[in-house]
Amino acid sequence: MTLEQSVRVVASGHAHPSHVVTSDELAGAIPGLDVGWAEKRLGIATRHLAGPHELVADLAVDALGGALDRAGWAGTELDALICGTSFADDLLPATASLIARDVAPGAIAFDVNAACASLPYALVLAESLLTTRPELDRVAVCVAEHPSAWADYQDRDSSVFWGDAAGCLLLEVGSRAPSGFRVVGTALANDATFAEKVRVRRGGHFHHDGRYSRSQVIELTYRTCQEVLAGAGLGIGDITAFVGHQSNIPLLQDVGDRLGLDWDRQWHNVEWAGNQGGAGLLTAFSAGWQHHGGELTPGDHVLLAAVGGGYSSGAVLLEWEGPAA
Repeated sequence: MTLEQSVRVVASGHAHPSHVVTSDELAGAIPGLDVGWAEKRLGIATRHLAGPHELVADLAVDALGGALDRAGWAGTELDALICGTSFADDLLPATASLIARDVAPGAIAFDVNAACASLPYALVLAESLLTTRPELDRVAVCVAEHPSAWADYQDRDSSVFWGDAAGCLLLEVGSRAPSGFRVVGTALANDATFAEKVRVRRGGHFHHDGRYSRSQVIELTYRTCQEVLAGAGLGIGDITAFVGHQSNIPLLQDVGDRLGLDWDRQWHNVEWAGNQGGAGLLTAFSAGWQHHGGELTPGDHVLLAAVGGGYSSGAVLLEWEGPAA
């Protein structure tokens, strides 16, 4: 594939509900949760929670609107819209269709669910559409999550870390002028041997084997990151910034240690936004781009990776080409 045929990420956007809940407030409401525990053990001070009448699709529309404004695109210019989500307000229609209804009614729209790894899976699908269907030029990838709806607030292990959020990337093929990030490579992997160790039953609450999940996050993140770096002929020392699944601060630090990556090269928002499920990887990247974009120089690389229940894993390698949108 030539540079002119490459897929580029030209803009991003992210949105969080306005309602903020502190860890100390949760400690006063959740049985057995001591004041200071969440900050000390997880590094999470606050999280944004959607109200009972706030729809996950509405959060995604806000995030998409911000991305469109930064790119200078109209919603009607979108040829396709893919939404990664583990949570749907309704079983039908697809969340992507509800987003498209308000922004790009004529766009191809569908959902994908790879749990917390939904962003790399959705991006791989978007890249495939753009490179195999010549009639498609512009695609939006959204990830919108409402994991607090699964929380059992009588159970610390089910509820203390969640935050709700949505993020969006705008992708284009054959960009008229290099700008934003070029998609250099992607890698996907699964280990479904014990898929049931992270589970939300229909109408039920979130339950997981935390110790096993932790080991899977560290090892599958390492595996997919090494694969995508090797494919590009790069090493971890060539990475300017890393964005991981925003589960908690200690796990992000352990992932960095496994990769051989200094903490100051990570973009993160879990400390104030909580664990946002699949949306966290995208909102942390979007916020990091907006905050650090002016520091990037052409040729810098940003590596994104996440592992979700299932266990699904994905990594995306991006190369900076131009001014931030």
